[in-house]
Amino acid sequence: MAGRIFVSYRRAETAPQAGWLYDRLAERFGRPQVIKDVAPAAAASCDVLLALIGPYWLTPAGPDDTVRLEIESALTHGVEVIPVLVDGARMPATGELPPSLAGLARRPPLGLGAASPELDVSRLMQALGQSIAERQATQAGLARNQPTVTGMAPSWTPPPAPSVPAQPASAQPAPGPTKPMPPRRRLRPRTIAVVACGVVAAAVVAFIAIPGAKPASSASASSHHDSSPKTASASSPAAAAPAASAKVLLADDFSTDKAGWADDYHQSAGAYTGTGAYRLSVTGANGLAELARPASARHGLGDATPLNLDVTVDVRKLSGAPQGYGLGLGLRSDGGGDVYAFLVMDHAVAIQKWVGGGARVTGVPAPVSTSALHTGAADRLRAVCQTAADGTSVHLELWLNGTKMVDYTDRDHPYTKGYMGLYVETISDASSTAAAEFDNFTAAQIRG
Repeated sequence: MAGRIFVSYRRAETAPQAGWLYDRLAERFGRPQVIKDVAPAAAASCDVLLALIGPYWLTPAGPDDTVRLEIESALTHGVEVIPVLVDGARMPATGELPPSLAGLARRPPLGLGAASPELDVSRLMQALGQSIAERQATQAGLARNQPTVTGMAPSWTPPPAPSVPAQPASAQPAPGPTKPMPPRRRLRPRTIAVVACGVVAAAVVAFIAIPGAKPASSASASSHHDSSPKTASASSPAAAAPAASAKVLLADDFSTDKAGWADDYHQSAGAYTGTGAYRLSVTGANGLAELARPASARHGLGDATPLNLDVTVDVRKLSGAPQGYGLGLGLRSDGGGDVYAFLVMDHAVAIQKWVGGGARVTGVPAPVSTSALHTGAADRLRAVCQTAADGTSVHLELWLNGTKMVDYTDRDHPYTKGYMGLYVETISDASSTAAAEFDNFTAAQIRG
């Protein structure tokens, strides 16, 4: 019988990795056997608790810290606890932990990172299988009134650290993106013919963020069917512009309001700056988002278009918390919570697939060092979205400053049409502001 697994994580730090791992565990052990985002007390009834530890895991979170309560509950009730170090995070020392969590420091950790996610998950699955089998054998022994010992660490030993290719200091991975789950969007009534929603309270987000493969001059759904993680590769700055084979439909430097950019969710969230840029801002918590679309654009760009698009824009971060923002482009939004979001997020980039009412995580985040981002200046973002000829998949690419960072093909009920626009979102449990200035926008139709 499959054991119950509890995934413990900090939403403001390792939500993307937790969501991806949850989905992989559900495929192996069955979705009812994997638990996250519930009351801490539920940890006591599980066989194993996975404690995801990111680089800022030790940051104090107050007396009502749910992560602390989850792990305390598991340790108190003899549940096996396995630390999982995310993106190179270190294991906390005993002296850095409160007394109630001191036992965590004596547990052998495993790793989970963008460099070798499949290998890391394979090791984790092996350790889980052994831990569950041992715990269930222990419980069976107790049921037969046989003497036994509970709450022991698994007999496996920590695996060697995953091999990561040497990188220059400026390219060392930084902490992964943060994303709370479940986010809530407050949508204002729409006056156009789309699915109207007031609040999408059940919307959750799937991170489709896989390090990119070799750069391509144009998107081709038929040539990108490998959805496994790949190593990002650099390209020339020219690669940040639409491919030469694409037909430019809209080019806007925001010096005039001819394209008529309009807020999709909140009134007065966006505005022309008067200095050749468009400013978009939203304040809130738990995934509050805003999309501004070119309402007056021709070629159907202001509508729910099925066009295959190659879109570029310069985006510069404005105010907001050091952690807690996502800035970029939204494609194929239905106006009710579903959208592909191509974002710069804290120290990472990612393609998110927002799903109103549920999500399936299909990738891992692509970390980006702070040196890859232009502090105080604009970053060049490029998003590619192309439906396969048979309509059963959508190929997605995300480029940052001329380098392809994410390359993914979505085959799980892909979005084949929707609204396009500039996009910002908050990604913090606490209220924060996500604000950006956009300039030099180009949308091109992919031919062929």
